[in-house]
Amino acid sequence: MGSLLSGPKAPAPDPELAKQKAEQAKINKQESDRQAFESSERNRKIAGNLYGNKSLQSDDMEDFTGHRRKMMGGNNNA
Repeated sequence: MGSLLSGPKAPAPDPELAKQKAEQAKINKQESDRQAFESSERNRKIAGNLYGNKSLQSDDMEDFTGHRRKMMGGNNNA
């Protein structure tokens, strides 16, 4: 008589399933690398823009933002 306590045997590994898992892992890694790169680029651009704004303003010119608007009637205050 066979052994009654032995469970079902595990199915043989499917090579197609292993290929699909490997391909999905590769795609996931590429996507995470792309997201990390985009995040670092976004942070770099934001930091560069903040530095650029600070370089346009000096400490002694508190209200001046670097751009003057031309008024319709001219800027004559006489």
